[in-house]
This record gives sequence, structure tokens and C-alpha cells, in this order.
Amino acid sequence: MRIHQKNRTREKQRGSALIEIALSYSVLVLVAFITLKATINASASQTWTVQQSMTDAYITQESAFASRYPFDEISSDGSLWALYPDVTTSTVTVGRMPGGGEVAATLHRTRIPDSNNLASAGGSGTATTNPGGTEAWKLQSMLVYTVADKEYVKTRTTLRIR
Repeated sequence: MRIHQKNRTREKQRGSALIEIALSYSVLVLVAFITLKATINASASQTWTVQQSMTDAYITQESAFASRYPFDEISSDGSLWALYPDVTTSTVTVGRMPGGGEVAATLHRTRIPDSNNLASAGGSGTATTNPGGTEAWKLQSMLVYTVADKEYVKTRTTLRIR
């Protein structure tokens, strides 16, 4: 009888070892999935941050370009900024992500003359209201881009006066 009881005890131990291995494997797989999800979430937020930094740099460069754009070309027909309400639209490359993915955006530009500009400079001012013949233009640049299916817009307005 005692021999028979020892065999049953061994069989229970063998069966419990198999269950322990299966549970350990299940826990290991669960921890792996949780770690993978956390890694994906962390890299997604890094992607958003990198793209925000790239677009910030691009719109800052655009603002600097508007500040140094030759004044004679601002009011010309060949200006990079269309006369409001028209808009000049172009697709630009803002930068590249690690791994080579291109970050693209749409750049919209328009220029608005000051209402006190003389008629030759797009305004309705007169020699009485504007005796110095000063000329002022607002150069507006708008960068539209998408990150993770959400559309974002960054704008800069540069006031140029002469």
C-alpha cells in the first residue's frame, strides 16, 4: 500500500511542475507584451516631440527669411507671398526622422498691405494721411502638418516697414 501512495504523490508532483511551467511561461509572455506596449508608447511620444521640434525650427527659419526678404520684391508680382486674399501654397520637407522617414508639411504664404500705404503699394492712403510715403506689409506664413493622424498649424506674421 505504501508503495502505491508514493507513486500517487510523485504523479501529483510531476503534474504540478507542468502547471507551474505553463503559468511561468504565461506570465513571461504577459510581461513581454506589457514591455512592448510601453516601448511603443514611449517611441510614439518621442516621434511627436521630434516632429514638433522640426516644425518649430522650420517656421522660425521661415520667419527669419521673411525678415530679410528684399523689400522691393515683397510688393512685386513675383513675390513668394501672394497678395491677400490669395495664398501661395507649396509642399515642403521639414526634415527626416531617424530611419529616413521624411517629414513633409504644406506651407501657405500671403501678404497684406497696410491700409495707410499709398495706392502704388496696395493701400488706400494719400499724401495727406501718409506724407512720408511709408510702406508696411504683413507677411504671413502658415505651416500645416500631420502627426499621428492629427493636423497641426503653426503661423508666423512678420511686419515689414520702410
